[in-house]
Amino acid sequence: MKFGLMTQIQMPRPWTETTEREGFWNCLTQAEAADAAGFHHFWITEQHFFIEIGHCSQPEMVLAAISQRTKHMRLGFGVILMPVHNPFFIAEKVATLDVLSNGRCDFGAGRGTSPYVVTGLGHDPALGRDVGRESMEAVLRMLENDLFPGFKGAHFDLPPRHVVPRPIQRPHPPIWVAASTLESWHHAGRQGFGVIGVTRNTPEETAPSIAAYREAIRHADASSLVARVPNPQTGVFAISCVHDDDRTGRDLACAAARWYYGDNDAELNRVRFATDGGVGRISDKISKRSNDELIADAMAIGGNADTVCRQVEAWAKVGVDQMIFFLQAGHTSHAQVMRAIELIGTKVIPRFAD
Repeated sequence: MKFGLMTQIQMPRPWTETTEREGFWNCLTQAEAADAAGFHHFWITEQHFFIEIGHCSQPEMVLAAISQRTKHMRLGFGVILMPVHNPFFIAEKVATLDVLSNGRCDFGAGRGTSPYVVTGLGHDPALGRDVGRESMEAVLRMLENDLFPGFKGAHFDLPPRHVVPRPIQRPHPPIWVAASTLESWHHAGRQGFGVIGVTRNTPEETAPSIAAYREAIRHADASSLVARVPNPQTGVFAISCVHDDDRTGRDLACAAARWYYGDNDAELNRVRFATDGGVGRISDKISKRSNDELIADAMAIGGNADTVCRQVEAWAKVGVDQMIFFLQAGHTSHAQVMRAIELIGTKVIPRFAD
């Protein structure tokens, strides 16, 4: 089992004049601490327009800064919104991070789960899947060839060009996709992508999808593979808090999970999960459970180190390779995040070292 840290740089109101700058600098401090604590990955999402919910609109800049403050962690785009960027720009930012990090870049790709974001950037959400598929094929050709041979499809007509810089990892960094639904796992496996899921479903509910993913990637062939080098890894991210006191850790994790999944008055919350059937359906699954039920079902990861280890074990048993802690969520403070990172490094990660 490997361990990751994920952030959206959330900033619930009320704000002060320094809230936003402190949020970004705290993110860098947390990444440094996670690297020192033995975390394997650091993931950051691409967010646009979602005040309070996610202020990282330029993840490549944050990851570039982190690359100069860390030595060991892999640095992951979680994920780049493929349909809203020119493929040349995507290849350039992925390769640049790979160079700056000395080959530690992971390439997470997605189409964007909110029409509010996609339409705001001038694109049609209905075309997202097809545009994203073409964009990925073009980007991979750019990364694997010293001279990009060009690409012509229904949505892009790209000329041959030298795309620089060249990535350190050849033919491309490991590719991941976000599994926003359980059905996404099998599709990702057929294409040879790693998968990042989410713990808003229990380990038992997710297990069949993980098994389907393993089967699909094991038997993927040239007719379905997109990745030149398959990335047979699975991860899930969970709203989390690890605390010295078990009750406090449980309650902090569950409060953050409830905020993240819709129990908040952020003005844009109503549009956030649009493609997943609306925020109500997601928050209902969380709100119907008590704090202890959320912990028992390993949907929120929280408590002291012993409790958290039992939850991680539940996800490991169904085939998850990486537990990704989402610590900086809701109203969890920077100090609480830093203590959680320390506890994970000293009392959780060592238990799964083998």
